[in-house]
Amino acid sequence: MNPEPQNFDTNLTTHIIVHGYVGHVNFSATANIYKAFLRRGGSNVLAVDWGRLATAPCYPAAVFNTLQAGRCTGEFLVALARRVPQLSLARVHAVGFSLGAHVAAFASNAVHEATGARLGRITGLDPALPLFATLKKTWKLDASDADFVDVLHTNVGVFGKIEAVGHADFYFNGGTVQPACSDHQNVPLCSHLLANIYFAESIESDIGFWGTHCPSYYQYVVGWCSVLDSGSERVIVGEHCNSSTRGVYFVETGSTPPYALG
Repeated sequence: MNPEPQNFDTNLTTHIIVHGYVGHVNFSATANIYKAFLRRGGSNVLAVDWGRLATAPCYPAAVFNTLQAGRCTGEFLVALARRVPQLSLARVHAVGFSLGAHVAAFASNAVHEATGARLGRITGLDPALPLFATLKKTWKLDASDADFVDVLHTNVGVFGKIEAVGHADFYFNGGTVQPACSDHQNVPLCSHLLANIYFAESIESDIGFWGTHCPSYYQYVVGWCSVLDSGSERVIVGEHCNSSTRGVYFVETGSTPPYALG
């Protein structure tokens, strides 16, 4: 591993984009994210391509390979930090979709083992649920994996994890079925993929996605938070989420792009 940084500015935040199962570096949904960062400018952008370790049809093998992909990504970051001593790991932000969210967690833990520091931020985009429900904590994304972990939930209970796992967890449109997917042939997959689209839009949106605080996801599901929402805390969601944000929030979107309602 021999990182040769070009046009790398240590004064800027470094974003690392990690795709999910059967993805690759140019996978359309995830590619929207790094393209949005590049259009906006003002940051370093790295894309992790672990596609050969995440191929169909063997999903269990891809789950196991999140460990290998994460460790390799972490080793790359350690090598980069040694080559560019001014690089602050606290200014590294990993954005992982589905299985990629767990890859990001392994990467941060590998960095911690080598340096004693963790990544500054991990954003989990609908972290993968299948086969992770029974795995021990060290095998999946949680709030201990970075200084700040924020999670966008768009298909809980099917492709995405149900429980709140970050410092801040955002459940979009109830967290299960997204309005834009109601007529889609594969509603769960469409809803899962939209986590990428929402986050990509948040990077450049002028009005942004906003979340309303709720004590828990289950209280939201039974309708308790619809009673409380008029006086509840509202926070910006996505790329511009404040690292001091804590708790569970629900987010409403439009059914057609642009999805942010402000």
